[in-house]
Amino acid sequence: MFKLILLLTFSTAMIVSCTGKKGAENEALWKSKGDSLISLTFDTLRNTLLRAIGKNGLPGAVAFCNTEATGLTNTYATERVIIRRSSDKVRNPANAPDSLEQRILSSFYQMIKQKKELTPVLEKDAEGNLHYFKPIIFQAMCLDCHGDRSTQIKPDVWRTIQYKYPADSAFNYKEGDLRGVWHVLFKKEK
Repeated sequence: MFKLILLLTFSTAMIVSCTGKKGAENEALWKSKGDSLISLTFDTLRNTLLRAIGKNGLPGAVAFCNTEATGLTNTYATERVIIRRSSDKVRNPANAPDSLEQRILSSFYQMIKQKKELTPVLEKDAEGNLHYFKPIIFQAMCLDCHGDRSTQIKPDVWRTIQYKYPADSAFNYKEGDLRGVWHVLFKKEK
C-alpha cells in the first residue's frame, strides 16, 4: 500500500511538473517516471516470484507465472498508464511484441551488434501519447527457467514449462542477454 501511495504522489508531481517543461528537461522527467514504474513493477514481480519459488519450487513458480505474472505487471497501471513486457522470444503469447515494440527490439539488437550501450527510448506517437521503452537484461536468477535447455533448466521445470506454455521459445539465454523490452505507455490526456 505504501508503494502505491508513493507512486500516486510521485506520478501526480511528475504530471504537474511536466506540463510546464520543454525539451530535454521534459524528456528526462518522463524517463524518470517510466523508470520508477518499471522498478516498482519489476520489484513486485521478482519478490512475488521468489516467494512462489520458496513455497512451491521452480515448477510451482512456472505455474504461478502462468496465471499471475500479467496481473502483477499491471499492478501499477492506470487508465492512462499501461505497462507491458515484451520479447521476440515469448513464453506467454500475450507478451508478443506489437509492431512498435518489435521495431524497438530490432534497434536494441542493432545497438548490441554495433557494441553500443543499450539506452531507453522515449517516443511520442501521432496521437500525442508517450511510449517509454527500456531493455530487459537477463539476470542470473532467471536462468533456472530461461537458461540453457540442456544444462540449466531441470527436467521437472522443463516439463512444467512445456505443459503451461506449449509454444515456448524463451530459453537458451545467458546472463546479460537482451531478454526483451519494458513498454510504458503514457496516454495523452483528452
